[in-house]
Amino acid sequence: MSMMRNILLKSFILFCLTVSAIGCRQPEPLMPKSSAAAGIPAGFVAVFGKTGADQIVVCGNRTLAEHRFPPCSTFKIVSTLMGLDSGVLTGPESRLGYDGTRYEFAAWNGDLTLREAFRTSCVPYYKKLTGKLDRRTVQKTLDRLNYGNCDISVWNSNGHNVFWIESSLLISPLEQLGVLEKIFSGRSGFAPGHVELLRECMRDGCAGDWTLYGKTGSGRNHNTNRLEGWFVGFAEPADGKPVFFAAHGAAPDRDVNGPEMRQWLREQFSRRFLPPVEPVR
Repeated sequence: MSMMRNILLKSFILFCLTVSAIGCRQPEPLMPKSSAAAGIPAGFVAVFGKTGADQIVVCGNRTLAEHRFPPCSTFKIVSTLMGLDSGVLTGPESRLGYDGTRYEFAAWNGDLTLREAFRTSCVPYYKKLTGKLDRRTVQKTLDRLNYGNCDISVWNSNGHNVFWIESSLLISPLEQLGVLEKIFSGRSGFAPGHVELLRECMRDGCAGDWTLYGKTGSGRNHNTNRLEGWFVGFAEPADGKPVFFAAHGAAPDRDVNGPEMRQWLREQFSRRFLPPVEPVR
């Protein structure tokens, strides 16, 4: 595994930008801001970092690494933990009811469990979940995590909250990285058992001795009327510290969604660091 780690580090340096620490606001590039030469689309960015490491790596345009976007469904990472810690959710089989609405995505049509809702990224389930949370507790939690701008001002008291979907709450890829590192290094204040349950929900594939965990997100940019995508999470070796990542992508002439960003992130790992990722069945 030491050889794998050396290859990982060298590969990062060869094709990425290096910055000083998780949460750093002034990264220094080792290559031009334009990522076209590296084969990375101009509107794509990915950031990587290890727990306790003194460096993080930015692939692509460093300006985008610091730019805040709506978290969209990546917020389900934090809302899952808030739901569990508050008692609104009691475990992976927790259900919140179904009113019979027929949704565009057939997988959302039913009284889903937490595990099913997370896997299918069921927006109605999570709207209902956030509507059952206490606003002051949500605000304190986001402040504690330094979750982007921590802005939940678009709070809806009708039981279906959408402040995290193309709305007031914004977060950058670098800030996503910091939140993930806090949660999975045990510094977030969430119950360890709930973090472990979340980890199981996030499991996304394997590559050799590594396991990939992640969550997609998709939302429409109202200025361009184009979908933009997220994929955030971490890759964990069998006997070492995880590598956290946050990837965001957009394009001026087409939609980019979360599943596309997941595939792109997997390709970065597969081509440069790891064996091909085997998706969870």
